[in-house]
Amino acid sequence: MRLIIYFVVLLSILDINAQINQLDSLNRKHGLWVKTIEGSNKLEYKGNFENGIPVGQFRYYYPTGEVRCIIEHMNRIEAYVTFYFTNTDVMSEGFYRNQLRDSLWLTYDIEGATVFAERFKNGKLDGKRVVFYLRDQIENGLLNVLSETNYNEGVKEGVYIALFSSGKLKEKGAYHLDKKQGSWKTYHADGYLDHNSRFKNGMKHGWFEFYNAEGIIIDSALYQNDNRLNQEQANRFLQHCEKKGLDPND
Repeated sequence: MRLIIYFVVLLSILDINAQINQLDSLNRKHGLWVKTIEGSNKLEYKGNFENGIPVGQFRYYYPTGEVRCIIEHMNRIEAYVTFYFTNTDVMSEGFYRNQLRDSLWLTYDIEGATVFAERFKNGKLDGKRVVFYLRDQIENGLLNVLSETNYNEGVKEGVYIALFSSGKLKEKGAYHLDKKQGSWKTYHADGYLDHNSRFKNGMKHGWFEFYNAEGIIIDSALYQNDNRLNQEQANRFLQHCEKKGLDPND
């Protein structure tokens, strides 16, 4: 009797093994696939294919055995993906489209706080990327914005703002082709303008002005192509701008 049970179990194991990691008539993956890490018997991933196309749920694993990633294939081109820390807490989650990140993605720290939310298109940042303060999230359930950056096809483009944890404006400026451009204003925690900086193609260019709480300029400096001009250089440059009808901030 024991011998019969042994052979039944053995045949079952052989039958299961015969049904995994199969190819169809066109040499495409089909059915359940289980892959181990090269040089070991540790599981790397398991999931089902249908004529070479991943379907349903795929699970990927850390070498230590914990789930690293779960992919839920919604159709041939779209999937919802969740990455995990080794302690099983979610690290990040979002959509893939044509095997590239797409739409909204959320990223968390190991304690569960939301670090940032960002949007992708064709695998590149595209739209608003929002970074959050970690403080008070877990304890008080508050989700306060630290900064917002706009992207276009993976490049910083448009308005940037940074906020104090109180919600008051800390800094505001703009990017063009990934570089600071134009006026960048920085504010004191009490709400008044602290200084106004100017940039051209990512370099300091034009007047940098510093203010007191009454809004009066208490100091200033003139820059040209990232170089701070001394008094003689500044006077000569300003005279040139006046003769040519130019704005020193341009």
